[in-house]
Amino acid sequence: MLYKALYRTYRPSTFEDVVGQQHIVLTLANAIKNNKIAHAYLFCGPRGTGKTTVAKLVAKGVNCTGGGHVPCNECDHCISITRGSHPDVVEIDAASNNGVDEIRDLVEKVKYAPLEAKYKVYIIDEVHMLSTGAFNALLKTLEEPPAHVIFILATTEPHKVIPTIISRCQRFDFSKVPPKLIAQRVEYVLQKENIQYEKEVVRLISVLAEGGLRDALTILEQVIAYAKDNLKEEHVHEIYGITTIKEKMELLKAVFSKDVNNLLEHLAAIENKSHDIKRLTNDLIDILKEAVIYAYAKNDQILQFLDENEAQSILEYHDASTLLAMVDILIDTYEKYRNATNVLAYFEVSLLKMMNILSPLEVVVDQPIVPAKEIVKEVVPVQAQPTPVAVQEVNTIQKTKAEPQVVANTKIEEAQKDETPAVVEVSASVAERYPIEVLVQCMVGGQKDKRIEDSEKWKALSDYASDLKWAKEARWLMPSEIIVSGESYIVVIVKSQAAANLINETNHDQDYHEFTNLILGKPKQVIAITNETFKTAYETFKKQHQANRLPKPYHVEIKNTVKKETVVEKAVNLFGEALVEVSEDE
Repeated sequence: MLYKALYRTYRPSTFEDVVGQQHIVLTLANAIKNNKIAHAYLFCGPRGTGKTTVAKLVAKGVNCTGGGHVPCNECDHCISITRGSHPDVVEIDAASNNGVDEIRDLVEKVKYAPLEAKYKVYIIDEVHMLSTGAFNALLKTLEEPPAHVIFILATTEPHKVIPTIISRCQRFDFSKVPPKLIAQRVEYVLQKENIQYEKEVVRLISVLAEGGLRDALTILEQVIAYAKDNLKEEHVHEIYGITTIKEKMELLKAVFSKDVNNLLEHLAAIENKSHDIKRLTNDLIDILKEAVIYAYAKNDQILQFLDENEAQSILEYHDASTLLAMVDILIDTYEKYRNATNVLAYFEVSLLKMMNILSPLEVVVDQPIVPAKEIVKEVVPVQAQPTPVAVQEVNTIQKTKAEPQVVANTKIEEAQKDETPAVVEVSASVAERYPIEVLVQCMVGGQKDKRIEDSEKWKALSDYASDLKWAKEARWLMPSEIIVSGESYIVVIVKSQAAANLINETNHDQDYHEFTNLILGKPKQVIAITNETFKTAYETFKKQHQANRLPKPYHVEIKNTVKKETVVEKAVNLFGEALVEVSEDE
């Protein structure tokens, strides 16, 4: 007996056997049962989802002469349709019969009555391949066919079918089969074939099939041919160049820990094994996405690619927002693969970008905002004076009659040229203006949507760096990053405590209120902290959250002192003072 492919051997023979398209088969079964059969159907959907199979089941159902269940698969019509030898069920491949002449020939044959069955059924596969002329030749017959004819059109690209054809058909959209249902069907086939297998093999095949049940059985057939009667996970990896979950986790660990040498070793191993980089990229997207979902849901039942320990290990390195930023990088890279000559190089760059993402949960040790060369101490001899002079509090110079003394002389001119705030001494009370308790309150009142929105607007800071009015505020805040955003405040991370102290001085509040109103569209209190301070506050926040002892959200009352531009001022700004004349109506 000749061998038959698995997807043909286990093709559904009844409507109940169809997997994942219950809404379609139920509608068609009821239509046949109630004798309300349409003259034309259009089956749309991805490959391997059951379009041709259901079309043949409809052909069986309308012509079945057996009693009871329809189709019965026992009468002569059902048997001959299953074998593909029924004279009244005609399958046409539109990809190779797409011309006007072929369709005209079909239209001529439609007129003749069925030879054996009640209905003559024409199944036109890949109907979108027909030419415009062929569609138009079919149009009139499709609209008013003979009573004994049923047309079933199948396509994977319905947008290429002309609207006048679609409007004359009952349309059914087939969806991708869920991985869970594919896995159940694969297990059923393996048990029927009496083949030993590992559970992970079934899961991998269900993922590789990408929603196509026919593809799943084709993959299974290939694995069986490779491994014979005992299917193991490594067999699937070897055939399809798939990276194991262990290798993926090690790769992510190297990225999270910023271990470039370890990362390069893993990439070299992946290249040597000829693994599919595009599939690996997609797998990393799925893994990170699943970790984010787990971070919010805390339900291990939703995990498909990871187990609970693996999801927890990812969340130990980064929070959900950082993982989503990494997903964005991978998605952007995946889209660029189509034009890439060296896919691996694109993948390497994406991983390096992921390394470079700053996580709110990690402490980053940076250089001070003002480079050391900008503040220089010089040895300056001070001439002795016969009488003492007044002593200034900020810059004290002591006079002696004897030898000269060394004093610190800051080069203010150089510091002013720098685009970052100068480091000056401030009182301890400024640094203590926002203690840890206040920062925890800020986190309680923080809103993710506002932070994302404000961070996007914050990118415009550089536009004001050369503005005469706002240059100082813009340059002080340019190296900062918004980490918390509330209704009346933002918390920004700066690179040094000195910069934070300078920004937090109370005499700057009004300037920042006006500046944030300009940038963010609303006046807000600016609270500047360092990464170390944020980490301490975040740990306190987590402990209080776990103990259910979070304080009330932080709130600042900001007086609306932002000057509003009058109509006259707007006119002057638009047209110039020379062209504006103000007159009062009597």
